[in-house]
Amino acid sequence: MVLADNNGAEPDRTRFAGRVTAEFALSSADWKIFAGGADQLARAVFEETGLRTVFHHHCAGYVETPDEIATLLDLTDSRRLGLVFDSGHYCYGSGGCAVDIAAVLERFGDRVWYFHLKDCQPETARRAREERWDYFTALRHGVFCELGNGCVDFPALLRHLAARKYEGYVLVEQDILPGMGSPKDSARRNREYLKSIECNLDLGPY
Repeated sequence: MVLADNNGAEPDRTRFAGRVTAEFALSSADWKIFAGGADQLARAVFEETGLRTVFHHHCAGYVETPDEIATLLDLTDSRRLGLVFDSGHYCYGSGGCAVDIAAVLERFGDRVWYFHLKDCQPETARRAREERWDYFTALRHGVFCELGNGCVDFPALLRHLAARKYEGYVLVEQDILPGMGSPKDSARRNREYLKSIECNLDLGPY
């Protein structure tokens, strides 16, 4: 079960995505409501189906920055609610592309139960912050590029998965913009990039 905020619906969070400051964050009281709702849903799903729930942190929502992700995890039941780690949204939502993926994944530890592989184009992210683009403008300019064309350290991420002997789901998430060709062509390029990493790192297939 994947749970997410109604991303892009709140004007200030959408306008300041990628450069969110404390003034636009949830209050302590709001966090209790937000996290309590997520916990309640995760508990209901688990009791009905035996399945755990993962929350997808996402730009233009209320769980975007590293500290917001950590707060949600701190306030929820670690037995029933974990995290979808989205590498592209994490880099953009952290306000910069100098992200130590290995350290991030160590920080969240065993709460990461599912991965979205997504890249973030650093020059576009920089322009978005400097020119104060909203989330959807940044998307239209290609802030989330094909794998290997951005700043996400995918070799480090795959090394982490191999070290953990991770056997869960990994999804490649790609936004297709004009000029990028067909979704099938983009998917092929992303797959070829990941296969080149596997070959260089001798990790075996994922």
